[in-house]
Amino acid sequence: MSSFDLSGGMLVPVEGPDSPLFALEINPEKAREEFRTANQKNGGTGVKDFMDSMGLGALAEQLGELKLGELLDTPPPGLDEAIAISKVMQFLEAQEYSMFSRIVFDTAPTGHTLRLLSLPDFLDASIGKILKLRSKIASATSAIKSVFGQEVQQQDAANKLEQLRERMVKVRELFRDTESTEFIIVTIPTVMAISESSRLHSSLKKESVPVKRLIVNQVLPPSTSDCKFCAIKRKDQTRALDMIRNDPELMGLNVIEAPLVDMEIRGVPALRFLGDIVWK
Repeated sequence: MSSFDLSGGMLVPVEGPDSPLFALEINPEKAREEFRTANQKNGGTGVKDFMDSMGLGALAEQLGELKLGELLDTPPPGLDEAIAISKVMQFLEAQEYSMFSRIVFDTAPTGHTLRLLSLPDFLDASIGKILKLRSKIASATSAIKSVFGQEVQQQDAANKLEQLRERMVKVRELFRDTESTEFIIVTIPTVMAISESSRLHSSLKKESVPVKRLIVNQVLPPSTSDCKFCAIKRKDQTRALDMIRNDPELMGLNVIEAPLVDMEIRGVPALRFLGDIVWK
């Protein structure tokens, strides 16, 4: 798939499969740069424009109403996760995504993934606290004027916060919906990676995220050659695979082994080849 440029953050058709396939890449570094540029060009008031482009304009409005915009002069921690959440919202609500029968998220390493999954709960709780402090929103009238060009009543601001909270609840429910969502853990056959996968599954269970399958990639296939290195490596991998069978967090999952192959998996034919092995 190297011939397809996905860096623009827009849907790109991928030619080759029997059924339509599209791909999209989220570029956090580009997003951060857009964030800084927007703020510099607008004297520090570019937060709303930037978050509008992410699909999080509503959140920027509420932040403005509460005079919290100054907290976003620099990219905040968790920005990558916020961008990913905005994409989930787009997939849920935009007409262009309704044609897809399946949407696959290739998530970041464990820590980032857990922040992504917990962010809706965090924002839901935060917005809930803000809603309980409606009386303080009235003090943000001047900030509201700068955003909307007109006064917005306290109740209107509270209603917008409630709408945002409902959207976050919708995303949270999607993550936990066993009928439409599945989180697939992918690991490699090393002791460290298996241990990390065990901790990940434990955390996912606490978040009520459905997990059924564990894919172990780069497993050395059987060989009759007299290769000492391969024999040692295969022994180490066998030890790691045995850990899965005895680990209380992983032993109940459907374990799928994907072999180590002598080529890089790139392009539709290679993906179909590996896919036939993994999903047989």
